[in-house]
Amino acid sequence: MGVDLGLNRTVRFPEVTIRSAGKTAAACAAAWMLLVLFLLGVVTLFRLSGVPATTTGSDSAGADATALVAECAEQGPVSLKGAGFYWECTAEVQASPERQARRIEFGPDELTPADRERPIFVKYANGDWQRNIAHPYVFLRVVGPIAVGGLAFLVYAIGIRSIAGWFVPSFTRKKPAHPTVVSRELPLDLAFPVPDGGDPKGVFAAFTFLTVLGTGLLVMAGTMIVAVFRLMPDNWTAYVVALPFGLLGGSVLVAIPSARRRMKVAQGASVIPARLTVRGFQQTARDGSPKQLHWSKIKKFVFEERPGDLVEVHLSVVNDDVVVDLAEPFRARSRHGYLLSPYVPLHEAEHLSKVVENFKPGLTRWPTREITRGGLGLIGPVKSTVVRLRRKAGATVQVDTRVSSSRPSVFRVLLMLTTCALVIWSLSIGASGGTSVNLFVISALMVVYLAVSLYRGRRGTFVVRRNSLIWRETGKNEILVDLASVDGIVVKPVTSGNGRWYYSLHVKPREGDEYQLVDKVGRAAAKRVLRAAGRAVVPQG
Repeated sequence: MGVDLGLNRTVRFPEVTIRSAGKTAAACAAAWMLLVLFLLGVVTLFRLSGVPATTTGSDSAGADATALVAECAEQGPVSLKGAGFYWECTAEVQASPERQARRIEFGPDELTPADRERPIFVKYANGDWQRNIAHPYVFLRVVGPIAVGGLAFLVYAIGIRSIAGWFVPSFTRKKPAHPTVVSRELPLDLAFPVPDGGDPKGVFAAFTFLTVLGTGLLVMAGTMIVAVFRLMPDNWTAYVVALPFGLLGGSVLVAIPSARRRMKVAQGASVIPARLTVRGFQQTARDGSPKQLHWSKIKKFVFEERPGDLVEVHLSVVNDDVVVDLAEPFRARSRHGYLLSPYVPLHEAEHLSKVVENFKPGLTRWPTREITRGGLGLIGPVKSTVVRLRRKAGATVQVDTRVSSSRPSVFRVLLMLTTCALVIWSLSIGASGGTSVNLFVISALMVVYLAVSLYRGRRGTFVVRRNSLIWRETGKNEILVDLASVDGIVVKPVTSGNGRWYYSLHVKPREGDEYQLVDKVGRAAAKRVLRAAGRAVVPQG
């Protein structure tokens, strides 16, 4: 809620709604639940690290003694050793006929009531007595602490105060002593992190760490599920403790794009000072010379929201000739004109937008929020579809169809997803002691195929409009084709390489000779461009 006091100043008062309180309570409950499940999962992980490959039979070769089960007790579903049902048995262990038997308590699931009335060959290993068969899950004793250490690093990177706020919302809640006053007046000083800065080695190292950590957590979850399935298929409580490892692993992988943007800022991206004044957009070039872009040459400030409360800020200008009035770091071409910064905090971007709107109404645009308003509360992909259909229904609205030249085919997307599933599954099976040579070989071959068949054509974007086709190659000037003045778009196959099929796009004008628009694009992109342009494929050869 806000009260307009004039003089371009707005006083904002804090608002507390039932809906926000409900979301906070739900987030807090979910955080505590995941923490309990994670701790329970770690304890279960250590218990599973000591269980044998099977609970039937034993091997006499290399055995140190024999054991006769005296009594057994079933533990679970939740205990100090984790989740799930398991057996703890006490047995009489005799190393040799001349030595007296000793009563020893064995670890979880080493012995079961089914072992009564028959001797079980045992050995002394890892500081305890065990059934004399393979124990393939010992590696979990090393993986567990590594996972805990990795999560501790993430807690440190995110911030202890932020993490504590998830569990105790009042920990980070601040009580404003006075209403917050936001000025919308010019001048406004800016500091944009630009794309050419940062420590690439540090960002790559952190990116690698997050990738390995997320994949490792998924492998741990798969290993736990396989171990429980082989020992006790009906032990559903043990499956539950694998949930937080899977959720954390998936969350880490999903959060990598957002983390990558934040790490670029944290690793020291170049910050270029700038200023908005009544005269326009002022900057300082690298050589110290002043630059100024007048308001009359600016069409739009475009703000695109990205994960992690970060925003891309683009500048659309009246024509490309005014680029001389921009400092070099601000001349990176983008789909909205020029990219001022790829990662500006959301609150700073919103403040910039309000200042611009206050001085020049209608000069800002938030494309992501336009989709939200038109989506009728549906999920993201459905929102985009609804907005696109509504725009196509309007006769006065021009619809743009954007096609990336590296657009993958449906087959390739399915193959990539299948490969990821096979790799994780084969690693889980192999880590749990199972034989997965064939599955691993198939996964490795698919990974090699995907690696050598990466897209190596021209990188850019096709923009198909009602009467025109635009080809925007990265780092080069765009090429405009007037569809009303051409007879068709011709697609010709290019010599394939590395398991990929490429095509060249040619334009056949009504007057003049045929010319090549782009020499090498992906097959899926070429088909999509033809479909969007409404032109039939002209067979060649």
